[in-house]
Amino acid sequence: MKTEQEYALDPWYKQPWLLLAMIPLVATVIAGTTFLVVSIVSSDGIVKDDYYREARGYISDPTKLQAAYDKKITAELSVDNLTGDLSLRLGGKFADYPSVITLDFVSPTHQKYDLSIALRQVAGQPFYLGSLAAPINGKRYIMINPGDASWRLRSEINPPFEQRKFSLRAEKP
Repeated sequence: MKTEQEYALDPWYKQPWLLLAMIPLVATVIAGTTFLVVSIVSSDGIVKDDYYREARGYISDPTKLQAAYDKKITAELSVDNLTGDLSLRLGGKFADYPSVITLDFVSPTHQKYDLSIALRQVAGQPFYLGSLAAPINGKRYIMINPGDASWRLRSEINPPFEQRKFSLRAEKP
């Protein structure tokens, strides 16, 4: 064991206080490098709409919303959070109603919380049924698309979900 005088005679890089001064610096470099790697490797994945990249900007494509507006499409969505049952009544100018409707509950924060449900038509009527795997929690965007994705309805719902019926109407984009 060295005495205090022997430690004082050692060069600066052999002093024990150097280790105490270097630990926070090394920890900061390791944490910073870890966060940099995670931010580069992982993607946000939160935008779910008709956007495409043009040069340095993002452009929204309103053709699906315009198609819904031209057909005067409306929808009445009923959600039962207790049983998970979904029912949708569709209205508008249709020659034939689509046999399958895709209902998306899109989370504004992260893609892993999105729900996509296929609703099936009931006996040729403008009425569709489906079921939720889990209750809806938090703010969501509702997006309704037919099987061929020729039009889209969208709306925003906010908690609390005392209201179990949601009306969607095509608006001019």
